[in-house]
Amino acid sequence: MSVKKITNFAVAALVGAAALLVAPAPAAQAAAQVYNPCARATSGQTKYSTFGANRVTFATTVTRDANVVTLTSCVRRGNTYVQEWQDWGYVGLKGFAAPGLTWENTFKSPTGSYSVTEALGRSNPGTSLKYYKVNSNSRWGGEYGATYNQYFEGRGGPSDENLWTYMNQGYYEQAAVINYNRAPDMKVTQGASYAIFLHAGRTTSAGCVSTSLATTTRFLRSARPGDRIIMGAVDDVFTPYSSNPFGAIMGKYAASGSVAGGLKSPINKELAGLKNGGAGRAYQGGGIYWSPATGAKISGGAIRNRWASAGAYNGSYGYPTTDEYAVPGGRAQKFQNGISITWNGKAAFAQSGAIGARWQGASWLGTASNNMTKIKNGGYYQTFRGGLIYWSPTTGARLSTGAMHAAWGKAGYENGRLGYPKTDAYKTSKGMSQNYQGGRIDLSTAGKATYTYGTAVPTAR
Repeated sequence: MSVKKITNFAVAALVGAAALLVAPAPAAQAAAQVYNPCARATSGQTKYSTFGANRVTFATTVTRDANVVTLTSCVRRGNTYVQEWQDWGYVGLKGFAAPGLTWENTFKSPTGSYSVTEALGRSNPGTSLKYYKVNSNSRWGGEYGATYNQYFEGRGGPSDENLWTYMNQGYYEQAAVINYNRAPDMKVTQGASYAIFLHAGRTTSAGCVSTSLATTTRFLRSARPGDRIIMGAVDDVFTPYSSNPFGAIMGKYAASGSVAGGLKSPINKELAGLKNGGAGRAYQGGGIYWSPATGAKISGGAIRNRWASAGAYNGSYGYPTTDEYAVPGGRAQKFQNGISITWNGKAAFAQSGAIGARWQGASWLGTASNNMTKIKNGGYYQTFRGGLIYWSPTTGARLSTGAMHAAWGKAGYENGRLGYPKTDAYKTSKGMSQNYQGGRIDLSTAGKATYTYGTAVPTAR
């Protein structure tokens, strides 16, 4: 929402703040603002990705509550960004929202990295963006429904912006649409705010970025679909830690939601030259780790701590091959060498070797509740939410679950005459069966267990 509901009194009270960018400012504010964002983008010192865009415009304030914004246009030259111009303007009356938080009637502009694909105004100044020539029927949808946060022509409702009126007041003489809460950047959420533009008129607003008509026109003339605007308070946009702005780790971070996602802010620079040509970067909420063989994966919390205790990428687990994902009872993550770690809400346990490989093929078992435990004749077992996996050198890794496991328990498990399972449980014409080193258990459909002993008991039918 742009200039609606901003009183003349409120605008007048803030006009004097514009001098902060055209006259000498207090040293503390000058130090807080970032006047070299193109260099910071080149060094990957941004919390939001440029997505490799040809042009990126930064719009930053000194704090979230400030509404006087520094605007800087950067054009890409190879793997660097070079400044084209710099100017000043205003954002929402109450500044910027925290990352990930913007709703209607807060009078705050959104924080983040957004693409630019459309524009509107009195006449096309020569932009390559899709352009709407505003007429008396032009509206921007604020009413809930199919036209929400979209251009349309018609009478509209009380919450729809009359673009014709605001154009003739000088605000939408020229404007670029910032793709907050709309495709292609985001799925539209009704009520999460609409009509976020970079427009002329240089005034405070309910959430737009506003600067001079000359600068807005210059922006549009050079803009190409897919160019981006990165906007927010300085501390929400920039970081002192460097990374590859065009690399896989930054791309993964952007896909996770950047600073508004679970990883939050970076806490170190991207580290290259790790084992096997890998790289990594730590964040407040976890880390992203990349290798040529695995790509970039996120690891955090108890799973990451367990991995770290085993030497992380330098240890036997290697690099993660998946992000964390949900399994029955909690979360899991796979690593190189057939190793997995599951977290059951209280503790994280690893599955490796044949048991780890078997679990990866039966992850419906869910999370583990213990470490792999050594038992009779060099065997191991591990307990999961949905059953157990047993391994011995002569039988391999086998599942033992439900009523069949209980029946085996009555025979003494691996310490009894049956020994270790030689097969998983399998269906038969009469129910279920499972073969063991010393025999077989048949479980009828009624739940009755029959034990057959001998080292050469065949498979049931």
